Amino acid sequence: AIVHHQRAVALEPENQNFWIYFAETLKYILFSGINASVGDTLYQDLLQLVEHPTVRSSLIIKPILSALRCHADFSRLLETVGIDKGKGEVAYRDIAQQFSEIPLFLRIMRLSPLQDIEIERKLANLRHALLQEAVSGKSVEEGLPFSASLALQCFTNEYVLSETDEEKVSVEELEKEIERHLEEGQDIPSSSVVALGAYRPLYEFPWAEKLCEREWADDIKEVITRQISEPREEQSLRSQIPSLTPIHNTVSQSVREQYEENPYPRWIKAGLIGTDRAIGAILAGPPHRFDLGDYESPESPEILVAGCGTGQHALGTASRFSNARVLAIDLSLSSLSYAKRKTQELGISNIDYAQADIMELGTLGRQFDVIESIGVLHHLGDPVAGWRVLVDLLRPGGLMKIGLYSESARQRIVAGRSFIAGKGYTTTLEDMRRCRDDMIAMGEDGDQELIKMRNEYRDFFSISEFRDLLFHIQEHRFTLPEIDEALRALKLKFLGFEMRHEDVLKAFKGSHPDQEALTSLSRWHEFELETPDAFQEMYQFWCKKS
Repeated sequence: AIVHHQRAVALEPENQNFWIYFAETLKYILFSGINASVGDTLYQDLLQLVEHPTVRSSLIIKPILSALRCHADFSRLLETVGIDKGKGEVAYRDIAQQFSEIPLFLRIMRLSPLQDIEIERKLANLRHALLQEAVSGKSVEEGLPFSASLALQCFTNEYVLSETDEEKVSVEELEKEIERHLEEGQDIPSSSVVALGAYRPLYEFPWAEKLCEREWADDIKEVITRQISEPREEQSLRSQIPSLTPIHNTVSQSVREQYEENPYPRWIKAGLIGTDRAIGAILAGPPHRFDLGDYESPESPEILVAGCGTGQHALGTASRFSNARVLAIDLSLSSLSYAKRKTQELGISNIDYAQADIMELGTLGRQFDVIESIGVLHHLGDPVAGWRVLVDLLRPGGLMKIGLYSESARQRIVAGRSFIAGKGYTTTLEDMRRCRDDMIAMGEDGDQELIKMRNEYRDFFSISEFRDLLFHIQEHRFTLPEIDEALRALKLKFLGFEMRHEDVLKAFKGSHPDQEALTSLSRWHEFELETPDAFQEMYQFWCKKS
């Protein structure tokens, strides 16, 4: 399949569907070797793939890292770097220069957290070596593309890497040195800027704006833009976001505080598909093939995204349905300002962002043709009560997409949360790093459940996602019989699941070949009892209001 996708994108690189299918196929592959049939152009093809606007790079990072491990230069370089900071000499300049000649690695470092514990540890060692060079006054201009990529990787994963006491002292020393250079109008080595940016977000320093006033090489410009200019822009956008409801509910207030501190998730590429269609055409067509009955697609649908986070969901919805106007709400201004900045950056104008609490939306005075709430209701104090508020905002015959956690599929997370409670970890950055390091160590000592957690959840590799995964202030989980009961009480007709992994749907159809089974939650419940990880990410399903 990979060989044929490579041929397709080579023959028609302007055909976005070919790139979409290429990425979809790649998601299910880990390379153990690369033969001649794919090898000649594979790394260039993968570089073009992660750059393509329709591709969400975070979904294909693990396959790309597996391909890079088959790259002779990359694997050799990886071998030369230890995993213990400060033990053994690291020839940083030479290694950084050589990594700078592997553009695919540099690019994915800038786009998404790297989902690989070994590579993460080796980057931590290289970061330590870069810091020591900078503090000692050595300018490491060689390998600057890699150094800048390292700073951007650390910013994107929200500084998930732990620090030694020695590193903390060196970081403080480096920060004071840069501040002194700025006050005295002296030149600042680029390597000092990226070394500090690999440990701390630059926008937090009071002198950060002065860095924007200087001329920098392109690699450093990207660090300055991402770590200073963009966060400052988000700060200025906060005042432009209207508040539609008060936030009185104590659970809502706690959840808002979490996402103000750690807006979730930090993303770089939206992966938007450029073709939009009528709602009915999308949901009645492949791969969903939902029976919509007498449903007629509205000409200009009004859509509510209830709990939009940092905007990926709202952007996907706004670009998916023809002539849509989207209202995207969230509790967190930090998340909303991130979403608004990215939306403006993409030139998309059919989304309105606003701060609001789902529990208070009954006073909105509007109705919608479609309401989507994915991964949100289960963080409310009373999820079904919040769901009822949304149903009241939906027009008769309107459609709703809901995402809820599965009780059986979240048992690994439940165990992780119990471990955290027992150990008394808090949600400080230091404690979350320590918790994560302890979990990694326990996995290395043979704890199979923790090995599975770090291997199966992308959320393990950045701070906001790790906090959302294991430290969330409020989490409810559901069984399919409970969802069935709620649907009946809310007078909603279940239309079917929107499956991210086709293998789950194929397995269900294999044991339930009749078409009616696809909309029978009791049959799906039987299937889930036999396949408890089937809905690992969450149940995502569509329903219709009577």
